Amino acid sequence: MARIRELGLTVVPQGRFIPELGDGVIEAVGEKRLPLVYRAKGFLDQGVEMAGSTDAPVVAADPILNIAALVNRTTAKGRDFVPEERITVEQAVRAYTVGSAKAVHQENDKGSLAHGKLADFTVLSEDIFTVAPEAIEEVSVTATVVGGRVMAGGF
Repeated sequence: MARIRELGLTVVPQGRFIPELGDGVIEAVGEKRLPLVYRAKGFLDQGVEMAGSTDAPVVAADPILNIAALVNRTTAKGRDFVPEERITVEQAVRAYTVGSAKAVHQENDKGSLAHGKLADFTVLSEDIFTVAPEAIEEVSVTATVVGGRVMAGGF
């Protein structure tokens, strides 16, 4: 992790692998090596930039589901998957906004709402920062604004 930080690299963890593939991963790598798999908080704690991604079509493309996975880290069978690597909703949303913009070297145009940047954003059915972590998956995109134009809803 130190080398990744020193090189200024951005990591792109696939949180959605945990609920969709996690039970099999636990069996494949075993409890001893499991803490090294699908890291998130460890990278952030070391000052490494993280971008949000879903690796579709391998797993579901919906970013809300990936945010929920990074926050909850629970497998399909309800098993905790290295809970020490859970991140906050704020950290997961930052990965999808600021982190993703930095990953593609477009942080001057995207990643946050600020004067002079593109005003692309989504409207959610609920405040993702205040719903219970286990209810994040139920939040949906109700509208998307791209280039100042209202587009269709989300996933």
